Amino acid sequence: MKKFLIPIPFIICFCSCQKSDKIPVSNYESTAILMDHNAKDMTTYLFTMMMGHSASECRGCVMIFGRLIHMDCMGDGRECAQSTIVSLSQISGNNYTATTLDSTALTNEDFFNMPSRSLFVEYDEKNNEVWLNIPAQLVFRDSTTQQFSFTNLYYSNSQIYEND
Repeated sequence: MKKFLIPIPFIICFCSCQKSDKIPVSNYESTAILMDHNAKDMTTYLFTMMMGHSASECRGCVMIFGRLIHMDCMGDGRECAQSTIVSLSQISGNNYTATTLDSTALTNEDFFNMPSRSLFVEYDEKNNEVWLNIPAQLVFRDSTTQQFSFTNLYYSNSQIYEND
């Protein structure tokens, strides 16, 4: 297990707004485009999605050294277009992990505040929609590989998250 070293005085705290329970309307601008699939059950995707909010609408998303500050292009919202190439690995059943392959595509920071997102993948052989869902999570850069790993991803036949 990799250990992450964060200096003692460096404290990060993420705040989030209340989300409504309304059913999302399908939004196909956030996508997971298949780039490569190999026999080892590792699949490479290009994730493209909107996220983040403007600083003028934010009272502070991250607390550093006891002060709330805004972090551009992270968290809830649709202010920034983000994309990254990931390797998707099946953990068990419908549980996957996605690890970035480009270490600075999302941010140069040592952490990333990933909002919940549903990415449209494709239509299956029965013409049903296939979505890859990423629950909201705070991830830290691996100290050795410098990559981010997102956990508990799962597929569904409908958009689960609002992508707002």
